[in-house]
Amino acid sequence: MDYIFHEHGDSGYLECLPGGGRVESERDALDLVAACGEHGTANLLLPADCLSDEFFRLGSGLAGAVLLKFGLYRIRCAVVLPLELASRGRFGELVLEANRRDPALHFFQEKEPAAAWLLEG
Repeated sequence: MDYIFHEHGDSGYLECLPGGGRVESERDALDLVAACGEHGTANLLLPADCLSDEFFRLGSGLAGAVLLKFGLYRIRCAVVLPLELASRGRFGELVLEANRRDPALHFFQEKEPAAAWLLEG
């Protein structure tokens, strides 16, 4: 998976690059956890293009497995996705619940507010 590290003072975040691979398994999530560790950050920005279609189908279990890995390793994750994905069925319910209650996971429609959220935490 391709990514870039954005450093801002004492903080920073890892951003996955669209076209540089997709999160398709728990192994991919662990690779991102390791990349965050290599850069000394616990902040991850994930564009929707870096997530497999299975991630958005909650019945597949992929979103739960990936988000659990991030949670276990205390990775704060900002996911950037278009409104049509953010409001789709049961996945839309996950988005609403995470944005209301989860301090380590938030969904955004644009990259700039996602990056600001990661850097403020």
